[in-house]
Amino acid sequence: MSQQLRVPQGTESFFLEEAVRHKDILGQLENLYRLWGYMPVQTPMVDFFDSYSELLDKKRQDESYRMISREGDLLILRSDITLFLARQMALILEEEHLPVRVFYSDSILRYQNHEDISHNEFFQTGCELIGRKGISGDLEIIMLLHDQLSALKLPAFRIHIGSRSLFRRLLSLYGKVDKEMELARLLDMRDYDGLCEYLPAKAADLLFFIGTIGEFEKTTESLTPELKEGLKDELVLFKQLAEQLVKTGREDNFRIDISEIGGQPYYTGFVFQAYMEGADRAIASGGRYDDLFGRFGRDVTSVGFSLLLRKIEKLLDHPSAAKPGRTDGRDKDFAEQYREATERRGRGEPVSIG
Repeated sequence: MSQQLRVPQGTESFFLEEAVRHKDILGQLENLYRLWGYMPVQTPMVDFFDSYSELLDKKRQDESYRMISREGDLLILRSDITLFLARQMALILEEEHLPVRVFYSDSILRYQNHEDISHNEFFQTGCELIGRKGISGDLEIIMLLHDQLSALKLPAFRIHIGSRSLFRRLLSLYGKVDKEMELARLLDMRDYDGLCEYLPAKAADLLFFIGTIGEFEKTTESLTPELKEGLKDELVLFKQLAEQLVKTGREDNFRIDISEIGGQPYYTGFVFQAYMEGADRAIASGGRYDDLFGRFGRDVTSVGFSLLLRKIEKLLDHPSAAKPGRTDGRDKDFAEQYREATERRGRGEPVSIG
């Protein structure tokens, strides 16, 4: 088939009413970012591959689109806005700027397998809270995501909260730090028997815990003395986080999920993913990555999330775009119709010149 009649596999475009719907929903989210004190940023579409190669595991490297510049440098097309944003912000941030609250809304490109031909181009919106240490920063980002999902009036959703640092501490207890990537893969595959080849059953049971805040409290009380003592600091942080979530009155929308450890190795603390009815996988993800900016020469903490907007747009109950009115073209020249349209537009009415 001629290339003039085809588009590249997995690319995305939308037009007319679908585009209006997308812009309306995006505008609603961006207004909420601003109400929370976040400012917009724009990252480049391409950057030097070597700047990110150590931060991308083999799978993510294989999924990234790369190209050679006219000067012969290997470039990477934007496949992770968080990474691109961290590098760009690290180049300009000064201590007196902190904390900085920013949001973004843009496309990323990631190659998927041939069985998933519809998803190579994704539209992400998300935010970063840069330079805010401690649990208050985690809570701000988690509750901002909660409020975004609530504002969209989604079908029932849940935000699952886990911890990369608890996972790493657990591995350290049993001398398995060097097996982090392998154990993370087994956990992602829900391979309980595989985990038990490296860890005691009690530790594997904890990694598979998913439940309410109250159920998590009961589970931690029944841990072995070894796990209670070894994970003491991490469990205290979970308790503090849980107490604040309960005080918000929104605890029903949260689950403690110790199997959530973040999809990228640069996560260092609390991580979370949001799920909703009708979506086949997580619609949003995020967490804390206090070492990421340091990879780009700036020692500053950060926490944030990204939301795959196109994944949920078709599941939202959103009114159809209103058709614009028209001027009356009978016995009127263009200038007369233009004056009429201008007057009506001044009253906020969409009008096409008929």
